[in-house]
Amino acid sequence: MLEQDFEQRMRLGRLFDMYGGLLTEKQQQCLRFYFYDDLSLTEIGEELGVSRQAVHDLLKRVEQTLERNEKKLGLLARDEADKERLRSVIKLLADKQQNEKAIQILKEMCGESR
Repeated sequence: MLEQDFEQRMRLGRLFDMYGGLLTEKQQQCLRFYFYDDLSLTEIGEELGVSRQAVHDLLKRVEQTLERNEKKLGLLARDEADKERLRSVIKLLADKQQNEKAIQILKEMCGESR
């Protein structure tokens, strides 16, 4: 359960990195307090002049908004897929006989394989 919460928090942070600019200033501020300053919900509420419950509700709504943006645009999924492809290229480059395959993958990622 704790690991799942941690994974969800990490995902929310990555979504915020990708789509944070699409949020309102208050939503961005709340997430900055939550992620960058590591404030509790009560502390965030004090900073924003709202209740702990209001902060909780805001974070849930923002999470839904960020997930909706990801579903529509898929930037995080694309980024993760690119990182996985780059990891495979690193492995291929470590094996001198696989350099041509690595170069082909990199060309595909750059859109130059045509």
